[in-house]
Amino acid sequence: MCGITAIQVRDAALRPKLGELITAMLGQVADRGPDSAGIMIYPEKRVLKGVGHPTTLATEWRLHEISGTQAIAHTRMATESAITAAHCHPFVVGDALSLVHNGSFANHHTIRRELTAQGVEFDSDNDSEVAARFLAYRMAQGDDLEKAIRLLCERFDGFYTLAIQTPQAFAVVRDIIACKPAIIAETPGWVAMASEYRALAVLPGIESARVYEPEPEEVYLWTLT
Repeated sequence: MCGITAIQVRDAALRPKLGELITAMLGQVADRGPDSAGIMIYPEKRVLKGVGHPTTLATEWRLHEISGTQAIAHTRMATESAITAAHCHPFVVGDALSLVHNGSFANHHTIRRELTAQGVEFDSDNDSEVAARFLAYRMAQGDDLEKAIRLLCERFDGFYTLAIQTPQAFAVVRDIIACKPAIIAETPGWVAMASEYRALAVLPGIESARVYEPEPEEVYLWTLT
């Protein structure tokens, strides 16, 4: 099942509270993935992953004290691979990007072999890592993030909601039948996405936010200014 939360903070006054915001969001989707959790914080590119209940991990990490511009987080219910920190999302590829995934890919073994033949190395046998490595590889070949995501939609078979962040951008995409849940909310101060509305309801100004469900295979992308 898994739970996704992500936020890009546009209002500089809210950036010291980024950790508080993503902690509150994470707690609302903890029951979607009680096995383990992970988070990536920008701009310092801080990655935190662990096995255990997400709210317990957030407390151990002192997540509420962290500031930043963007965060992407995941609560995992393991289906494709082992319950270990190495298999936790987000999957982070250098300075290129971080990715979280709710769903599964049917043809990830084929794409893994193709990428391996091009010299791409993997850290786990997780299907979601293949998506992260594919996007990073395409961007290294000169594609921008949006084009790389569109190519992923063409090549990968399966059910998915993906949230992707780079140091300056945040993107969301769903599979062609939009099987996995996703809700987006936007205000002048932030843009956020989550698997369920309740994770957005904890954000300041949600009562005046534009709230909508992303369309199938449409790439939603926002950049920091």
